[in-house]
Amino acid sequence: MSHYQFNKEKLEFIKVRPGFKIRLKRFLWIFLGSVGLSVIYYLIFGLFVLSPAERNLQRETQLMQSEYERLSKEMKNLTTVIEELDTRDKGIYGAVLHSTPLEVTEGADITHYQSLMEDYSFVLAYHADSVISSLEQRMALVTRGLYEIGNQVYDNTDSLRYLPAVFPLRDPPMEAMGATVGLRIHPFYKIPMEHTGMDFLAGHGTDVLATADGQVVHVSRSARGRGNVVEIAHPYRGYVTVYAHLSDIFVRKGQYVKRGMVVARIGSTGMSFMPHLHYEVRQGDQVMDPVHYFFMDVQPYDYHQILLTANNTGQSLD
Repeated sequence: MSHYQFNKEKLEFIKVRPGFKIRLKRFLWIFLGSVGLSVIYYLIFGLFVLSPAERNLQRETQLMQSEYERLSKEMKNLTTVIEELDTRDKGIYGAVLHSTPLEVTEGADITHYQSLMEDYSFVLAYHADSVISSLEQRMALVTRGLYEIGNQVYDNTDSLRYLPAVFPLRDPPMEAMGATVGLRIHPFYKIPMEHTGMDFLAGHGTDVLATADGQVVHVSRSARGRGNVVEIAHPYRGYVTVYAHLSDIFVRKGQYVKRGMVVARIGSTGMSFMPHLHYEVRQGDQVMDPVHYFFMDVQPYDYHQILLTANNTGQSLD
C-alpha cells in the first residue's frame, strides 16, 4: 500500500516511497511465508496423498504379502507330507526289511545295510519294484493313447451332430419297439421278406424327429408302397435316414434340419398294417441296422433289451 504525506508549503499530498530496509523486510516476510506454505503443502500431500508410483508399490507389496502367505501354507503342507512319508518309511523298514531306516548324513555308516542284499524280503521288494516300474511304463503308454483318443474325439465333436444316434420318437417305451432289419413275415403276403428298417409302434399323429443334423433330399406322398416318405442326408460318412408311412410332413426338399426337430407325424399311409414309423439308416448303398444307432439315448441294459425285442419280433408292419 502506498503512503502519502501532506506538504504544508505546497499544500498537497506527496507520495512517500518506503526505504530499502522496509522493502527488504517485506520481501523477507513474503519469502518466509511462501517457504512455510510450501512446507505445509508438502507435509499434507506427502502424508495423506499417495502418488501413482506409491500406490503401485503398495499394491505390489500386498500381492507379495499374499503370495508369501500362500507359499508359507504350501511349505507347511509339504513339511507335513514329508514327515508322514518319513514315518511310513520307518514303518516299512521295520515291517518288511527288519531294520531301521538309513539316516542320510555325512559320514553315515552303511556297511550293515549290505547284509540286506541277501535278505529274502529285500529280493521280494526289489522284484516288486521292477514289476511296478514295468506297470508304470505300460500305464504311461495307455495314458498317452487315451490322450490321443481324447484329442481325436474333441476334434470330431462337430461331426457327432451329423451322426444318427438317437430315437426318431420322443422317449419311446419298450413296447413301441418293433421288428428290425432282416427276414420278417410280411403282414399282407404272410411270407418271409427282407425288412430294411425298424418299426416303431405309436399313435397316429405322434411327432417324428430328425435323428441328426442334415438336409432333406427327398419328400414324397403316395398311397402305395412306403406311403409318405422323408429322406434326410447327413454330411458324415454318407449316412442317410428314411422316415416312412407318415401322415403330415412339415419339411420340404432342400431344407436343413437339426437333431430333435419335428419333421413329420406318424401315420399309416402306403402298404401299412397299422399306424407306425418305418425308420431306416443307410450308409452309402448299405442298409444298416437302426437298433445300433440309439447309443446317445439308451444305457447298455436298455440297448440289450431293445436288441432282443427287435430281433425276436417275427412280423413287420409293412
